[in-house]
Amino acid sequence: MRAFFLITRSVMGRLLGLRRSIGLLVLTGSIAPILLVLAPGRSDDQMTTLYNDITVGLGVSILFPVAALIVSTAALGEERKSHTLPFLLLKPVSRWVIALAVVTAAALASFVIMQAGVLASWIAAAAVTGDWSIGVSTTVAAAVQSVASAALFVPLGLVLGRAALVGLGYLMIWELILGDVIEGIQASSIYRIVLSAWADVATMTPDNLDTVNEVLGRVEPGLGGAVAKTAVLAIISVAVTGWLLRRRDLVSE
Repeated sequence: MRAFFLITRSVMGRLLGLRRSIGLLVLTGSIAPILLVLAPGRSDDQMTTLYNDITVGLGVSILFPVAALIVSTAALGEERKSHTLPFLLLKPVSRWVIALAVVTAAALASFVIMQAGVLASWIAAAAVTGDWSIGVSTTVAAAVQSVASAALFVPLGLVLGRAALVGLGYLMIWELILGDVIEGIQASSIYRIVLSAWADVATMTPDNLDTVNEVLGRVEPGLGGAVAKTAVLAIISVAVTGWLLRRRDLVSE
């Protein structure tokens, strides 16, 4: 367990480097100034609707996945590009422990960055509406997004040189385009898994509910189902990443 915590802390510290953190905080925190600009003259109910619309339409669908993608692909991708991965693998530690630690670090780092942006928009909306529970659902969405993205993109960063670019293609094509037109793949869409968790916790107006149900398609709102799917994805990711790391033991770097 000591090795797990040491690797997790080391990788998380690298992922939360100052330059990357500032850039991604600007990205995830951009919802707050939008809310403040649009807030004057709106009632509490209108502000709640606005917060939900922007959170789903901009945060959950674009900003959070992109931030988590950048962090997660860098977890092992930077180690591989800088040729420091062999030094990590020299440690007498199980490859699956390393994989679990790296996926955990990527998920935690992603959540820290996303949650900082969530807190900014949470405070902005709550200061107007007086509802200080308004950001709980977005925090839940950020947590599910961070784990799901780490599970998907950590092994991708290990095997591909341009993993972030490939990941962006996945987000745009699979999640936002194909997921809208092919009902059969909606249950496997991370975007819809995250949105189903958000929808189960959020306080929505009828307009919000209609929009979310239209996006979810065949996926039912449910925090429990979203957590279960994300947990399975994380287990598979650790197994695959551990296997890939063991494969690297057999080849020269």
